[in-house]
Amino acid sequence: MSGCRPLSQEEVIQAANAFTGRFVVRNRCLFILGVLAGFRIREMLSLRVADVTACGKVRLTVRVARRYMKGKQESRVVYLAPEARRAILDQVRALGYPGSEVFLFRAQGDENKAISYTQARRVLQDAFACCGIAEDVATHSMRKTFANETYEFMLSQVAEGRGIDPFMEVSQALGHKDPKSTTHYLSFRDGNRRAAIRHMGRMLHADVDRS
Repeated sequence: MSGCRPLSQEEVIQAANAFTGRFVVRNRCLFILGVLAGFRIREMLSLRVADVTACGKVRLTVRVARRYMKGKQESRVVYLAPEARRAILDQVRALGYPGSEVFLFRAQGDENKAISYTQARRVLQDAFACCGIAEDVATHSMRKTFANETYEFMLSQVAEGRGIDPFMEVSQALGHKDPKSTTHYLSFRDGNRRAAIRHMGRMLHADVDRS
């Protein structure tokens, strides 16, 4: 979603702890996967138990089928951090270790269907609002958080002398076919421009000092 920003590390912690109610495990899992795996909401809602588990264990990687991907050009495989695998395991347990075709983010009721996009969006926005995260945030902020944190890590690797291209690494992590799409995810990184504006603002203070 254009215009929204990523969450800070502090905001991620606040939001992760803001979920409450009967479906707290499910909703928290949705948020954690969005932040740590960079999934779009519709991609996460397509996941079934078989997509995230094998032989009773949570998979190290998750593949989203091509038909559920934006553009539907190819599937996407994402490595899961231990914290993401733990959130998935908690959700599978909350579901009562269901059959492989059950949706991971199953809706309430007897029918096997995932919660709707509208419901997922409302759940996430309520969590943001609960902990006072309001300005320029939306559900897509989770994916932008994933992009930002990946970029920061890649920059640190460059600083240590590794010959990698941080921008291209982020592009591949997001599953972008066209690197131009990645630009939108990093366009908020305007620290230098903000510093320049603050510098210009100090001219006013200088004028007051001279008077």
